Amino acid sequence: MEPYHEDPVGRPQKRIPTPAMGDNELCYVVAEVVDRQWYQNSKERFPHRFMQYMVAWEGYSPEENSWEPFEMLEDTSIQALQQFHERYPSKPKDHRVIDNPNRRTKRRR
Repeated sequence: MEPYHEDPVGRPQKRIPTPAMGDNELCYVVAEVVDRQWYQNSKERFPHRFMQYMVAWEGYSPEENSWEPFEMLEDTSIQALQQFHERYPSKPKDHRVIDNPNRRTKRRR
């Protein structure tokens, strides 16, 4: 941590939101999912590929977006994941992301 220094130009300081507590852990709010990528741990003998999502956090700047695995998002951010895949239907998704049941889809015959 660094001590607080007043900005000599007089610009207002950025307020960082305080994360909420949930299940004895800090909980940050997902503003939106902005991208996805495959991640692979190449150090394993038989590497597995995993889906990661680029997450924009509520109250934070784009520089603080981060890549998060699906497991970190599945309980709290399913709606943001579904919205991302509705915007970009051609992008592959983690098999555990189900389509939004409220969205009307056309069935092919």
